[in-house]
Amino acid sequence: MFKFTKEQITCTIDGKVIGGQPGERPTTLIGSIFFRGHKIVSDNKRGIFNKEKARALLMKDAEAAEETGNQNIIDVIGDTGEALIRFIEFVALHTDAPILVDSASAGARLAAIRHFASSEVMPRLIYNSIDEHHTEEELACIRDCDVKSAVLLAFSSKYLKPQAKVKLLSEDLLIAADQAGIENILVDTGVLDIPSVGWSAEAIRLIKDQLGYPCGCAPSNALYQWERLRQKGTPAFEAASAVTFTLPIALGADFIFYGPIRNAPWAYPACAAMDAMIAFAGRNHGIRPVNHEHPLYRIF
Repeated sequence: MFKFTKEQITCTIDGKVIGGQPGERPTTLIGSIFFRGHKIVSDNKRGIFNKEKARALLMKDAEAAEETGNQNIIDVIGDTGEALIRFIEFVALHTDAPILVDSASAGARLAAIRHFASSEVMPRLIYNSIDEHHTEEELACIRDCDVKSAVLLAFSSKYLKPQAKVKLLSEDLLIAADQAGIENILVDTGVLDIPSVGWSAEAIRLIKDQLGYPCGCAPSNALYQWERLRQKGTPAFEAASAVTFTLPIALGADFIFYGPIRNAPWAYPACAAMDAMIAFAGRNHGIRPVNHEHPLYRIF
């Protein structure tokens, strides 16, 4: 394994620390809920959903995190501001994890952070995301609502290769984050398709080695577009997914979006196994887990 030459930046979000050298902390796993097409949602505009099933999914995620020692974040997705607010209120009541404020609509994201500004929920919220299409209005709203945590999406059709993602981050996104008053920066290197996960993982290594920020990506976005694999079903899908999730971890990823939250029972053990191997190898580089909650001490 390896050790980054750059001093690593860590982010503390509602008491959970993300970032550091490989082997110090386990990968933070991010499961998505209430996404478009999620069967527990009956009205994606108003945010009407099956609360019992949503609660059960959150419990499964929390149980998996407790068993392996991996930290969790819940990626809450909503099509409208009304729906996103309702979803976040529910998740905040039924989990103690940080929460991603996620939507394809910037308007929905901004409506949500305005709603929760100055509330006790705000320290748990992570804006997802600031990308190349950010506007002055968006950055001003983030700053005015006192959002302190955000994902920077280092992904663009013009910046696909690893070193180009470093350039996009350095010359645009970090400046935007500073304008928005963001203190806790998580860098998502973006994923185009399954083969591009290799580039995304390499970008993670470069960004952490050159800039030190906590990094990760969402391989799950590409997995569900891989029709040939999906047609094979279980266990082929889970096996290939596990490899896809763990490659970025091997190159230093601090967090992974593992897709629909229902994947928790197999996604956590896969990532925890990689974390444990990296932590054990870290001893050769003078790196040890920061505490005994690490998967190295939990899963064996």
